[in-house]
Amino acid sequence: MTDPVLVVEDLYIAYDGVPAVDGVSLAVERGQITTIVGSNGAGKTTLMKAVAGLLKPTGGRIRFGGDDITGLSADQVVLRGLTLVPEGRRLFPTMSVRDNLRTGAYTRKDEAAVRADFEKVLTYFPILKERLEQQAGSLSGGQQQMLAVGRALMAAPKLLMLDEPSIGLAPTVVETIAEIIRTISANGVDILLVEQNAHMALELAEKAYVLENGEITLSGSGAELMESDKVREAYLGL
Repeated sequence: MTDPVLVVEDLYIAYDGVPAVDGVSLAVERGQITTIVGSNGAGKTTLMKAVAGLLKPTGGRIRFGGDDITGLSADQVVLRGLTLVPEGRRLFPTMSVRDNLRTGAYTRKDEAAVRADFEKVLTYFPILKERLEQQAGSLSGGQQQMLAVGRALMAAPKLLMLDEPSIGLAPTVVETIAEIIRTISANGVDILLVEQNAHMALELAEKAYVLENGEITLSGSGAELMESDKVREAYLGL
């Protein structure tokens, strides 16, 4: 097994002295989709924000590509090849699809490579190619999620983190998003997926973690967790 691309070691994050992430350790292996499932308020988004440099941990360590990135700013984290698609998408609604995609490449100077990645993103999301001049805010929810993922890919990430990409989407659109995640992974981008939709997440993931009340309570392959009585009852409704 190769060295993991991302290692989180004994991470603590507190708000006003109250732990939101309480001693979490996990790893994302190269070439894999790794998922974290858990209910609303479990600490999933807080954990993702800390890895992305948007929150400073109160303890523990984050290593990416073998380097300690604990406490680096979000810009520095992106430059190292780690990009977050946040919950809620955070698009620029009055800007065009084209301009939203271009903002994802703001740290890059290699214009030829940026153009090549722009074309690659449009092969992932053909519907966006038809709407390049349309305002992002006028897209459907599913199209906005595709645009948010496409914008993140324009940063040329080594690891793409997705926070609740299926939230608020119709089941058929969720299936489309899941297939796109598989394709992105197959094309060499490692993925860390956070989801309340445990069925989708565990079907996609080679490695999975359950986060409850800020702590990892279960881990294993996606298939193993799908068979766990606890996961089936708590997250799959079975």
